[in-house]
Amino acid sequence: MTRILAPVTLALTCAAVPIASSAGPAGYEPVPPAPPPPVYQAGTVMARIGLSYIEPNDDSGKWRFNRDLFPDLDGLRFDIDHETTWNVTLGFMPVDHFSVEVGYIGESEHDLDLTGLMSPFENDRIRTGSIDRQTGTLIFNWFPVCKESWIQPYIGLGGQYTDFDGIRFSVDANDYLAEVANAIGPATMFIDDDWGWAGQVGIDIMFGRNSRWFVNAAAQYLDLSLDVDLHYAVPVEFDPGVTISAAVTDVDFDPWVYNLGIGYRF
Repeated sequence: MTRILAPVTLALTCAAVPIASSAGPAGYEPVPPAPPPPVYQAGTVMARIGLSYIEPNDDSGKWRFNRDLFPDLDGLRFDIDHETTWNVTLGFMPVDHFSVEVGYIGESEHDLDLTGLMSPFENDRIRTGSIDRQTGTLIFNWFPVCKESWIQPYIGLGGQYTDFDGIRFSVDANDYLAEVANAIGPATMFIDDDWGWAGQVGIDIMFGRNSRWFVNAAAQYLDLSLDVDLHYAVPVEFDPGVTISAAVTDVDFDPWVYNLGIGYRF
């Protein structure tokens, strides 16, 4: 029995030594492992760049005229095509879980169609022309998950400013005005720039816990209304001269903007 118990006793004693030494002084728990380093915290800067798909709402209002001469134009509506462009944003976190973000949605050219046409045109729409759009945003974002997570969803609310340039009116649209409204010569279309609110939901996913690169996906909604003025010359009855007729309408552009890109955190 002595020959059997001696090796067993020695083995149990050796196994107990590291356990006792790791337990620390009596009454104390083992030191827990250090938490992972924070991914997004106060002082973090994130830059993003990618592609944007712009899908307008284009709900047109009724045309209003300075003179009730051509009621056939009352049924006209605008239809605005979707478009793809690029975007860039720069965000800063003054405190944990919150960031201030400035963004730019690059210039895009949107085709305009007139719908609800009257006779003599066979089709119910014609290509009116196009407009160039570019938008700047200022959005405050909230990141609800813990700052150590390498997946960071966010939701934001702020404002937008949209600039419209390069407004063009097509030959077909001028022909329609000449046929229906007795217009003379080319018409001119004006669209005012617009301020409005902006909201978004998005997510940043790191390429690994310790990576500074990440992929980004976001959906933005822009409160964007267009005030459209259409000016065209018409002849004056019993007079060799002409006068300018004006038509005004409101268009709720209100696009959804879907963004996909990459980013880097500093």
